[in-house]
Amino acid sequence: MPWAALIICVLGISVIAALYWQQNLRVKSVTVVGNYYTEKTEIVETANVEIGIHPDSLNFEQIKSDIGQLPYVHSVTPYVDALGTLKLTVRERFPLALLMSGSDEIYVDAYGVKLPILEGKTRNLPIVYGFNARMNSDTLSSEAFVQIRDFLVSALNNPLGWTTISEIAFDPYDGVVALSHENGVKLLFGRNEFDIKLRNWEAFYADIISVKGINSMQQVDLRFTNQVVTREDS
Repeated sequence: MPWAALIICVLGISVIAALYWQQNLRVKSVTVVGNYYTEKTEIVETANVEIGIHPDSLNFEQIKSDIGQLPYVHSVTPYVDALGTLKLTVRERFPLALLMSGSDEIYVDAYGVKLPILEGKTRNLPIVYGFNARMNSDTLSSEAFVQIRDFLVSALNNPLGWTTISEIAFDPYDGVVALSHENGVKLLFGRNEFDIKLRNWEAFYADIISVKGINSMQQVDLRFTNQVVTREDS
């Protein structure tokens, strides 16, 4: 019985301490993790959290919504720890390609969201033509973009494919059309099944181009999953 009384006493003290801590906890600081493209100061200012506020008074949904409006922020998870630190864990958008249209240039992610090019944080990405490259234009969702997006995502997982392709567009007949970095050879990838077609390109590059060179190539047709058709200089 004495042990049971002691346990009950300890539990009671713990509950009282927890209630006291919860009642007296205040936000003492704000920290940001997971950000690269978005500056910490911009995120903290957008959160607009008053130091000294009780966590129960925070509108976490509003904080997530406000920070989510920043160009590179995909989502954010806010959490107040036991020391009163509001932790904002940010998941940012990843630029997949560089859209070019006339003099306009802008990044785009896999969701079709356009992202500003930030000084000092540029990336070497494939250039995509055929889309509006203005920041205030709509998110991309057309069949042309979806096909190019799927191709680029597959290329990211194929080191040779990613490093040998420089420019991309979409043709209603030929589907995804790319130019090689080396010699600007036209590569036809068609629609869908890009993992297979990129592996075919990788095998063709290793077996043929590494032996014969690429200078004589004009076009490599990879639209079919079971064959590669070339057009070369006569």
